[in-house]
Amino acid sequence: MKFLPLIASLMLVPPAFAQTAEPHSVFSLRGECQQLSIGDEDIRDICGDEIMQVVYTDSTMELAIWTTDPSGRFLVFAGSVERTAEGLAQQIDRVIEGRDGSGDNNVEQAATGRCELIGNPQHGPARYLCEAIGKDGTRYGFAFLTDGQLPESMLD
Repeated sequence: MKFLPLIASLMLVPPAFAQTAEPHSVFSLRGECQQLSIGDEDIRDICGDEIMQVVYTDSTMELAIWTTDPSGRFLVFAGSVERTAEGLAQQIDRVIEGRDGSGDNNVEQAATGRCELIGNPQHGPARYLCEAIGKDGTRYGFAFLTDGQLPESMLD
């Protein structure tokens, strides 16, 4: 599975809030990437058709976006999550930009922003919308529509 390098690289730079928390759920979701941008760079053309959502026992979440870039580039939005009437809302407190799949070139920075999951991917198509601003002023944007198929649990 293509997420194994991503998971391995994230384990090399463990999130501060998840150091004592365990993954509660880890899902791979397939669908259509509708937006992926880092600063002025529109990288939707390398945005993959699969994302990973990890929810930890302390109500924090990482939303990982894989790309088709041969170098293994990826982006992760991290922060606290809560259920809403529409789905989930994540308050982003940091962003990890993986420049390659090795884990040696990850750039992690404090950020502010929000991701929303509108709908329930367990019951049909759902949409992720994310916007964040890094402490260095870099703007991040992401939109993804799931394909309506059941997410794949990576903990089973």
